[in-house]
Amino acid sequence: MSDGQNFLKDLESALTSKTEWFNTSSLPEMLDNYRLLHTCVKNLYELLVQRSLIKPDPYKIDKKISEITVPDSSPFIENERATVMGARLSDYESMLDFICTYFKFSVDHIDIAQIRRLVDLNNCIDWKNLSANNSKTNTRSLAELLAEARNNVAQMTLSLINDSINKSAQAIAAINVLLKELTDFQREIYKGQLRKDMFEHPSFNKSQAFKSPLDEINEIKRLYPEVMGKKPFYNDLIQEIVREDQAPNKQQLQQALLQKLEVKEQRSKTAKKKIDTKEMLMETVLVVSALGPQLDAVIAKIQANHDIITSEHNSFFDKLKKTLRQAFNIPEPKEEYNLVIINQKTDAKSIQTIEYNTFLTNLERKERFFLSFSGKQTSEYRKIESSTEESILDFVNKQISDTQEILILLNALDEYFKVNAETANKEKIKGMKIELVTMKNSLVKANQKRAEYTSFIEEEKQMKKLGIKDVD
Repeated sequence: MSDGQNFLKDLESALTSKTEWFNTSSLPEMLDNYRLLHTCVKNLYELLVQRSLIKPDPYKIDKKISEITVPDSSPFIENERATVMGARLSDYESMLDFICTYFKFSVDHIDIAQIRRLVDLNNCIDWKNLSANNSKTNTRSLAELLAEARNNVAQMTLSLINDSINKSAQAIAAINVLLKELTDFQREIYKGQLRKDMFEHPSFNKSQAFKSPLDEINEIKRLYPEVMGKKPFYNDLIQEIVREDQAPNKQQLQQALLQKLEVKEQRSKTAKKKIDTKEMLMETVLVVSALGPQLDAVIAKIQANHDIITSEHNSFFDKLKKTLRQAFNIPEPKEEYNLVIINQKTDAKSIQTIEYNTFLTNLERKERFFLSFSGKQTSEYRKIESSTEESILDFVNKQISDTQEILILLNALDEYFKVNAETANKEKIKGMKIELVTMKNSLVKANQKRAEYTSFIEEEKQMKKLGIKDVD
């Protein structure tokens, strides 16, 4: 059995090397594609909400995700499309966010069962054939929604829609290729683990097992529940093991398996390609630009709520005071809100007064600014891209810092409207919680990308200090 022992040793080494390659090269690439897909889906979802083609899911922030599930795909009646597709696209975006943020991309974690869940999720929308004639309910409905979204929109928005669809299709295709490779490898992991656990078990009768292929199968079946527990018994993989052990051409089969598991040098080089640090920063800039449409939704609600609050000061006495001010050319008093600001670290409360018109004007200016660099084809984006990395990082830092301060005020303003509206008007007040959580999530993502950039730059500096100049 010395040849057999050498094969087992080589097999174990090959499985270890291939596992390391998946964990450090292939699976990070898969994660990058899921991140791209998530960005595209989120852009399309927010665009459809902004154009009132779908309704945002009011229960989105209350849904807890602990494992991968596929959005509902059952048929629905046409007049429910905005609500149903709003919820389903929201679930799809949330699931992709869960995968990108919490899912562990490792060979140990992504077993056959997890692969099936990922494949089912990947197939829930057919991005490659996004057509109103598609047989899948969600794909067909999304195609119809996007067709409506294309009507009477700016070229920039049209480009965003088409680019998001194309990139989603490319991302899914790349992910599915990697999942197919991982599926094949998990089969070999199963076989290798069974060989190790079964053949080294003290109760495994080697002399009996290797008398014939049938004897080996029977010996494996006898000990399987004791050695492998509740793991499924894959008869086709057991047959492969037996052929690799006892077939007349077993040496060729063994050699073919080892070659199959070999980590190709070309792939290793691809994994070591130089990282474009400026591109990392510009991805952060695009994440920040997503705050534009989000601010637009917030501004609309602020204006509506302000009108409700203002309407409450329309008594006879209020009208008389307004008439007297006009008669004597007395300027209207400033519309001010005294907002309660809560320090998240100390819970200390303070009052900050904002002047409504000035505050709203600044928000609208910020919204237009974010929209000005929301696509790679915009002149403002190209202007930022032409700057030095240091300048771009300063720009990103300022936008994140400014938006964090804006969020504090917006949360306080949301609470102000809810508390200060008269009882009869409280139900009319439009809550901004969903929009503010979406903005917060965008900031979290921008912070994550900024942290990835600064971490990489710092690591690169340290390597150079150590005299390691080839940091590619």
